[in-house]
Amino acid sequence: MGQVVAQGLRSRPCNGRSQVVRAGNPRRTVGCRSTAITLRNGPAQPPQRRAFFFDYSLQATTVTMRPARALIDLQALRHNYQLARESSGGKALAVIKADAYGHGAVRVAQALEAQADGFAVACIEEALELRAAGLRAPILLLEGFFEADELALIVEHDLWTVVHTIWQLEAIEKARLDKPLTVWLKLDTGMHRVGLYPSEYRAAHQRLLASGKVAKVVLMTHFACADELDSPSSAEQYAVFEATCQGLAAETSLKNSPAVLGWPKIRSDWSRTGIMLYGATPFGQSQPLADRLQPVMTLESKIISVREVPAGEAVGYGATFVSDRPLRVGVA
Repeated sequence: MGQVVAQGLRSRPCNGRSQVVRAGNPRRTVGCRSTAITLRNGPAQPPQRRAFFFDYSLQATTVTMRPARALIDLQALRHNYQLARESSGGKALAVIKADAYGHGAVRVAQALEAQADGFAVACIEEALELRAAGLRAPILLLEGFFEADELALIVEHDLWTVVHTIWQLEAIEKARLDKPLTVWLKLDTGMHRVGLYPSEYRAAHQRLLASGKVAKVVLMTHFACADELDSPSSAEQYAVFEATCQGLAAETSLKNSPAVLGWPKIRSDWSRTGIMLYGATPFGQSQPLADRLQPVMTLESKIISVREVPAGEAVGYGATFVSDRPLRVGVA
């Protein structure tokens, strides 16, 4: 079993997310950065982190944190990706945003590079970290670009970008690019977070093709309730997508992890698999495909206390857990 061990789990500020501030733009911050990224306008500031050691100056000694570690099972990771690809009915992007949800984006990408059709990250800083590590596979920016000057970097590093708002479309039309882009054009079919409205989508698609700046357009949307198998929402969103995109000759990307696992009738050339890649089911109940997923991360630590809890007793804050039988509980 291939494993990666992350020693000394970090504590992170900013609601669990370390920050990188883009040079020359103090309002631009992104989370989950483990290394500083050098951009054209200068190096980013290093991540803000709490110290791994506590300095007791009176004794001039240091005390290390408890021996906690996360074990990453690369064999399980590859198994889950293969299950996603086979179940999706098309190609699959491995979603490794937010440092691969704490699993280590670079190492996860390296483990999947020979197998994966491509990767998806949140923003350009995450993509540049992968390129700096030598990853050459396709990388999609799920948030697209925040500023027009990022388009030059997108071209330079051969990235794919989502376009989900009119100003991004206009920025592409005005840009002077060395080569055309691959654009994933996002349609808001009912989640109402990001995406073009159905009334403007077809015109936006035509403008991209007419701009001379785009080599390929993929049509995409995102389901709000795909993890609720009895909800009509996904079928309704799919109907909006089909009606809006009828007659447009392009590849499509609709399926996220729960749609791959639970909605086989939805047709999609590309899937974007995140949670299932790491062995977690998106459903609250047993589901045949989800039951075949293998957990990727195991968290280990040293036990500091062992408690004997009688049946019917509550454990922890809020007394939300009540034992239904006598239990031995370890505290780490």
